[in-house]
Amino acid sequence: MSSKVRSVIAIVVGAVVAFVLVAAIEAIGHSVYPPPPGLDFNNPGQLRIYMQTLPLGAFLFVLAAWLVATFVGALVACFIARTRPLLFAGIIGALILVGTIANLLMIPHPTWFSVTAVVAIPLAAFLASRLAPEQKLMRES
Repeated sequence: MSSKVRSVIAIVVGAVVAFVLVAAIEAIGHSVYPPPPGLDFNNPGQLRIYMQTLPLGAFLFVLAAWLVATFVGALVACFIARTRPLLFAGIIGALILVGTIANLLMIPHPTWFSVTAVVAIPLAAFLASRLAPEQKLMRES
């Protein structure tokens, strides 16, 4: 398999793994901390009040989802790519970070949460890149 194909596969699979993990962990969080019946997520006023009443555990579920997904998705991408782990982990981390920033802009979060997420996501990607062994790929003839 050419290195270009391997690179594309690494990014796609790493991103899919990451976004599936975000959805799964957040779903668990929603089952532990269910939203009140009748909450209209499209109503900014209701959403703001709801976010102000969430317990710490609910925020920690979301934060854990984003960090675990970044770390595991980046690690998967690094193992598939087999080379340049910082690049591939960085791409997955950037994808999750963009999604996170969009979420933070659309839904009001506490400042501590927003700062923690924006700082910790790149760190999770960096950690994954350091744990993924870089392998020298032989040129295919």
